[in-house]
Amino acid sequence: MLIAAIVTAAGFSTITIRVALLATPVLTKKLSPRMITGLVTDIRHYATGTLRITLENPQISGGPALDKIRLTVRKFNILPRPGDRIRIRAGLLPPPPPTMPGDFDYARQLWFHGIGAIGYSVTSPQIIAPARGLRGLSIRQRLAVAANIRTVLPTAAGGLAVALVTGLRDGISPPDAKNMRNAGLAHLLAISGLHMGLLSGAAFFFVRFLLSLSEYLTLRYPIRKWAAAVAIATGAVYLYLSGGSLPTIRAFIMVSIVFLGVMTDRKAISLRLVAIAAMVILLLTPEAILSISFQMSFAAVVALVVAYERMAPRWALFLDGHQGWMKKLLFYLATLLFTTLVAELAIAPFALFYFNKLVQYGLVANLVAMPVMAIWVMPLIVAYLILGPLGLGFLALVPLSYGLDVIMFVAKTVAHAPGAYSLVPAMGTGALVMMILGALWFGLWRLPWRNFGIPVVIIGIIAAFFSPRPDILIDNSGRLIGVRTAANGLALSSLRAGRMSGRRWAQRFGQAKAKKWRGDGSGSNPWISCDRLGCLYRPKDGDNAGGMLVALIKNERALRQDCRQAQLVISLVPVDGKCPSARLVIDKWDFYHNGGYAIWLPQRRGGRIRVETVAASRGDRPWSRRKWSRKK
Repeated sequence: MLIAAIVTAAGFSTITIRVALLATPVLTKKLSPRMITGLVTDIRHYATGTLRITLENPQISGGPALDKIRLTVRKFNILPRPGDRIRIRAGLLPPPPPTMPGDFDYARQLWFHGIGAIGYSVTSPQIIAPARGLRGLSIRQRLAVAANIRTVLPTAAGGLAVALVTGLRDGISPPDAKNMRNAGLAHLLAISGLHMGLLSGAAFFFVRFLLSLSEYLTLRYPIRKWAAAVAIATGAVYLYLSGGSLPTIRAFIMVSIVFLGVMTDRKAISLRLVAIAAMVILLLTPEAILSISFQMSFAAVVALVVAYERMAPRWALFLDGHQGWMKKLLFYLATLLFTTLVAELAIAPFALFYFNKLVQYGLVANLVAMPVMAIWVMPLIVAYLILGPLGLGFLALVPLSYGLDVIMFVAKTVAHAPGAYSLVPAMGTGALVMMILGALWFGLWRLPWRNFGIPVVIIGIIAAFFSPRPDILIDNSGRLIGVRTAANGLALSSLRAGRMSGRRWAQRFGQAKAKKWRGDGSGSNPWISCDRLGCLYRPKDGDNAGGMLVALIKNERALRQDCRQAQLVISLVPVDGKCPSARLVIDKWDFYHNGGYAIWLPQRRGGRIRVETVAASRGDRPWSRRKWSRKK
């Protein structure tokens, strides 16, 4: 208990120190287009033709001092490089808050990257000082490798090859990326334990095979340990080229420990290995605990380690004795199927929680794509890393493209199959936490009481299906309103205002896209009647809103009448007077102070109206603080 308390306190202390050291300044209000000069630290050239440039220490004409900003550039005559100092005219915006209470906070992610504003350019960038010295060398080398691959492979396979070698996914077209996601193969796009393990493993076996050709070396020297050292070095090069993302760092730490175990004649694959990797990452970047990649990556790794520890004795019995090629092939296919199944089950709760999507044929797609990845693609990437510096990289890239074409064909075929994926409504955080705790309890303990974790997982799964959806959603500006229909769908006040919020709301409701409500008072479900001054909304009989009338006011001329008859008033104009019939009033200044709203109407007359706001869900954090110019 004391150790647990100390570790917990150390965790809170670590994140507190991390926040204090970063202290990222954040833009608090929108700035119109103006001249900006800064040093390019990162640049992404997307398949859609746009650039995303990150500038360090930008000098903003008439603006505040910020550490970093991120700009979207749609027109350019020359492609800047990391290390270049550029001048550009651009408008700036504060980092966007969540689209609804409890949703993903993009501003938090930007804050921990040191980015205090995002923006859009209105002119092409001008290079005023080219890159010099070692500054930005790593990203320049990554971009050079990416350019070399695209020159040899100008096809769609080239974009996938760039993603696998350098971690830069901007060259993958949106349709191809969508196919990979809908087929359950999106994990191939992000460099993680799979790629690092396959690459280092390929280097290990290749070097060991070459050394074993010499009888002198084999009998006199520990060539197995030499091969392990080369595998670690290969992983380090891959880590450098891929940009060092959190999953890649985690994978490199684990792979290094595995091969250090080979070099010291000790077993390394265990949950201790996973714990060490997690502690290293969380000590350096404690905010990673909230990232999707960290959660899904470690969920898959923990599940696989636990599953293989439990299954290892049974597999040893299966392989005991003579091993023919048919038996080896069946064992390989069985382990591949088992690995894919365990990993898919482990990350499924996170995929449902964050993306609201259930892939139906992911197991089939992985069963076909993974052997191609392991046997063909990754060994050729090792060959490219060796031949590339010699100018012979094309010898590996051309055959590599054949394997990538197979993977992309599988993704396209599976993604377009009937019922390839299903959209599901968002589950509550409590349901996800119960599934995680139950699975950890079952996986970590070795004694019979580990079985108590199974009912907890089942309760979490059941709770996921009964997560209540809000009856009313309002975006941060109050311009877009969504209401829940009797069929538990989503209807929007507009398909043009707040498009990003509308798409995200529809996803959280398990819909491909939301529809606009009918405001004529006839046939709408729920009942909505609109005119130029606003709308009246009353769920139909049988819905769970207790017969409440909701007024959505756009013009102050509607205030007097709607305030006398509506029990809930949502107004885009200030409500200075009293609303005698209203149990709750939300007006323009509430949106200004609190951002977006999620409202659950009472299930019976006289019941409580439940309200959540974006500001309350974010809390008082450095990335969410604003300087109010006016108080209500």
